[in-house]
Amino acid sequence: MAEHQAITWTERTAADDSPAHGDGYDDLEHHARKQGFHNAHTSLGAAGHLVHMGAMLFPVLAAELISDAAKYRKAVRIGSVVTTVLYEGLYTLREARRRDRQDEKLAECRSERAEHHGR
Repeated sequence: MAEHQAITWTERTAADDSPAHGDGYDDLEHHARKQGFHNAHTSLGAAGHLVHMGAMLFPVLAAELISDAAKYRKAVRIGSVVTTVLYEGLYTLREARRRDRQDEKLAECRSERAEHHGR
């Protein structure tokens, strides 16, 4: 136990198996996944940002444009559903593109392996 306390934080975190210094540190896909989890609206690019801003501003704009309280509440509920559908559509599109890239990488690896093994 005394030995563990003698090691500094810098020495403990500088280990070779640390994710900050491992092979995946510069991996953009790893960063995008992490960013997507922590800041979901930024992981969908400019379109996601616009949907997010629209979702945040819609209740304010609706309050200015709709004077009837019942119509305002209904408009805000509809706006939240539309925002959700747009987010899901953007996410689905992003995932479809990611899967296409993975399929391309897999096909490339398989062709390289076939060439290497002489098939």
